[in-house]
Amino acid sequence: MSTQQPKSSAAFASIALLALLLVLVWLAQPSESPPQASTSTALPPLALPSLAENEAAEPLPPASGPATRIDFKLLDETRQPDARKMEVIYPPQLESLDGRLVELVAFMAPFESLEDMSECLMLPAYVGCFFCAPPSFTQVVFVRQKDDGRPKKPFIEAPSLVTGTLRLLKPGSSDPAHQMEMLYVIDHATIVPYEGSNAPSRVPGHWQKENPTAGNAAPPTKLDPIQPEELVPTIAKLRGLEIKKPIKFTTYTPAELESAVEVRINSRRAAGGWATHQRVWQALGLADEEPDLRLVLRGITLQRTIGYSNASGDHIRYNADLQLTQPATRLELVKVIAEALLRQNHDLHPLDTALHGDTNTDARLAAAAVLQGDLITTARLFAAHHRLRDPSPNAAFAYFGGYPAAKTSLQQLETLPWLMGPFFTEQFAPDGEPQSLDALLKNPPATTAAIIHPSYHARPQDYTPVEVPATFADALHDEKPIATGVLGEAGILVWLENGGELGPHISAADGWRGDRYAFWQDGTLLIQTHWLDEDEAAEFHEAALKRAGFKALRKAGTNIVHLISGTGKDTLKP
Repeated sequence: MSTQQPKSSAAFASIALLALLLVLVWLAQPSESPPQASTSTALPPLALPSLAENEAAEPLPPASGPATRIDFKLLDETRQPDARKMEVIYPPQLESLDGRLVELVAFMAPFESLEDMSECLMLPAYVGCFFCAPPSFTQVVFVRQKDDGRPKKPFIEAPSLVTGTLRLLKPGSSDPAHQMEMLYVIDHATIVPYEGSNAPSRVPGHWQKENPTAGNAAPPTKLDPIQPEELVPTIAKLRGLEIKKPIKFTTYTPAELESAVEVRINSRRAAGGWATHQRVWQALGLADEEPDLRLVLRGITLQRTIGYSNASGDHIRYNADLQLTQPATRLELVKVIAEALLRQNHDLHPLDTALHGDTNTDARLAAAAVLQGDLITTARLFAAHHRLRDPSPNAAFAYFGGYPAAKTSLQQLETLPWLMGPFFTEQFAPDGEPQSLDALLKNPPATTAAIIHPSYHARPQDYTPVEVPATFADALHDEKPIATGVLGEAGILVWLENGGELGPHISAADGWRGDRYAFWQDGTLLIQTHWLDEDEAAEFHEAALKRAGFKALRKAGTNIVHLISGTGKDTLKP
């Protein structure tokens, strides 16, 4: 067995994030289909780092001889025995194939663009649907095709056979993909459609208009009509929950659903607090002076909300105009039913407290990520059980037009639980095991840092967030702040990106250990941030210096960075 230890836990986070982000790269590719209404699955496109940014290494010679067939079951035997040390132990059979010719049947996925697959990723399943589980870091293979004279290599939508030289991540490797902490590289490769009788097939619904014969899958069709009550027993069984009370189903009109969303958003703050909150978000670049932030949040929420369960889990109201014969819509209803069953079986009060409070944005997003991770996992189990996966946006979500558009940063922040929740949950319950899911609900993480870096939750003794007192800035100004709150690693990352694609500043934000902001009536905003160590603080400070409109201050030898903005930023006391 061979043990490889990446440079840091952040490096392993980059592998996991890469596995998740490649799903979004696929979803962001242009399509020949006509524009459709946005659904709850619509997300802003993200960018992956480019291998061109890494220094080119001297290529190793290709292997020769007969190729050995490997599969993802073998690759998945690679283990992390210690979450703190982030060691990688390869199985002996795989270790013996390092540097030798191998072949693998897999599905192709773009690394950067569909236009040229000279460098691409190979995955165990076709990725094209939000309800498809993202691959783990042991299921992503980086492939570098050999030069055959073609300037660009085409995308192959069918199952493919890749043949080339296997390179395992080892200490001191200079391969650019290994520098990005990719575990597996297949170099000098050829990729051709796999014609074997045992070729994996795409499930119904994974169909593209421009290639209706790919994978021998038919275009998605409507499902048989069904009453919501009929779904409950199956969902309870898949999620391992007891039906303690019958669930009553009633419907909203679209206008009533809008009103229900409005009530929930308004409940986060006292009536007078929203004006101040909008000023804070404006200072952070998350909102403008106009329109009303509550209207913007309502529009974002309605993009992914079809209804609600009550607190006791025995009554669900959902949009009466939903087309439940559409797979994507039915899966959204599955999530609402799953939440009702969770409320019957678990005490969700701690999550609800975080979800309905808004002074701690970090805790709210973390709670939402835990809940959405559970619900989306259940929807995926249901989708796999009934083969209902459908990547197509559904017209049923097109009712709610006329809301002001959100700034990119706000959209990124508010949709993060739907992006990162399933990723987090998959690390602890890769097959949707009920006991593992229950354990996350009983002991949920309280920070987005623990969502983004699941090892923090796995070994809490190695990760202690800093709680900055709400009064930290009371003596720094002639008046006390009118608002204070916590952004968390997710909020700091979105702030760093400043409306750009998520990704370039992941490393600068991943040493977060705590923060709190203070906002004064004169428009001054102060954010105190705490970091793992001096090096992490220095890295964040360097990135923050480039953020327009803010001063970034750090005293040498400390792991604290202060960010200041506003017209009164020069009046703060030292």
